[in-house]
Amino acid sequence: MKLRKISHTGIEVSEIGVGVWSLVTEEWGANINKAEEILRKAYEMGINFFDTADVYGNGLGEKVLAKVFSTKRDKIIILTKIGLDFYNGKVRGNYDVNYLEFAFKKSLERLNTDYVDVLMLHNPKMSNIKDRKILDFFIQLKKEGKVKIIGVALGPTLGWGEEGIEAIKQGYESLEYIYNLIELKPGIDFLKYDIGHFIRVPHASDALNEFKWPINYDPKLHRHFKDINWINKAIERTKPLLQFAKDRNMSLSQLALKFTLYNPKVTSVLPNITSLEELKHFVEIEEKPDLTEEEFNYLLRFSLDKFKDLNEESIQETLRYK
Repeated sequence: MKLRKISHTGIEVSEIGVGVWSLVTEEWGANINKAEEILRKAYEMGINFFDTADVYGNGLGEKVLAKVFSTKRDKIIILTKIGLDFYNGKVRGNYDVNYLEFAFKKSLERLNTDYVDVLMLHNPKMSNIKDRKILDFFIQLKKEGKVKIIGVALGPTLGWGEEGIEAIKQGYESLEYIYNLIELKPGIDFLKYDIGHFIRVPHASDALNEFKWPINYDPKLHRHFKDINWINKAIERTKPLLQFAKDRNMSLSQLALKFTLYNPKVTSVLPNITSLEELKHFVEIEEKPDLTEEEFNYLLRFSLDKFKDLNEESIQETLRYK
């Protein structure tokens, strides 16, 4: 497993990470009883980076990591997030510093650790990102050695470009956001900056994962937040790339990961993993050649030609959450 440094730090993470969200919540179609087995297997395969949040499974994501890696804390890198308050039933954003302090302490307890490698503010809006009291709180945690890197997880859905740029300007050291062959922006703009870049949804709601086709609307799955018509249009336009991938001894889903990882500033990519089979298939890209400059440029031109309007639709969809 190839390792990449988190920006200017000496911390190295596996270029493929595991997002615990798809292991501990049924809305991703996973068997949550397999979470521990998948995490152990991921570590055996060389993955050392695990991304969670306090809200995933109402704390279950953090508890599972603590259980599986109780004797390996110094060998893994944990990213967790705070800011979505689930303690009183309905989930809501709560960025009051007193609450964030409480939430962070609870995360440490569930993770059974005294520090977090990467701590992110979860789905904040512009006012929260500009709130100096929040940033000062995060910086203080760094000074105390309880956090090594601070950042912002953008969302919901695609995330907001202006918020990402503002977070960088304010001094946050990392971002988590969506960036893939179909949805280049705003991620491609963030990648101009020397910070930690953690990429989620590299398969564009499974439009770039042929093993999930055909995709039908299911209100129980997290994918229902994405317009099913968008997904079906994306799949239809993606089909010509099946042969492009096959000619390079790859599946389309593997090609999508190679595309995202082509940019050296990408720190780690977090595909939605719901089974051991998916984990093994995604990790197989480590044995395959990286894309050449010519291949990457072909895919970039393909994206701008075939997907530009779909990327714009995703941006407009995200703006509605404001």
